[in-house]
Amino acid sequence: MADAVNKKETITVDVLLYGPIAAYGGGTHIAEVKMTMPQGVLFRDVLSQLGIPAEAKGYVFINAVLCDAPGLNASEQLQIQADDHIGIFSGTHMWPYQYRDGVRMSDELQAVLREKGAMHHSYESVAQDE
Repeated sequence: MADAVNKKETITVDVLLYGPIAAYGGGTHIAEVKMTMPQGVLFRDVLSQLGIPAEAKGYVFINAVLCDAPGLNASEQLQIQADDHIGIFSGTHMWPYQYRDGVRMSDELQAVLREKGAMHHSYESVAQDE
């Protein structure tokens, strides 16, 4: 009985990786990873466990709710729940503007967007053929 009390509860989540970051889940273009993690885990811990650098992350959806966008890091402190479905897109993948209007967003992302303004695509550098 003491072992059951000392055993930390775990949760299972389903993570889908799209684009070049699929390589962190063993894929080429898309990867699906089932993860067992401690209860109370944060989104940033999911990225860390997968080895994905925060700057490689683009759009993030959790249970079909937009929770983050490239460069905003609004989802770092989100607590992940059992059976969550997490979609993480590579920072190189854009989300067409016409699909953004009326999308369900997390409270955290809404707060960041109120502070920073409308959602934009950002490109730090673009390699060009000469």
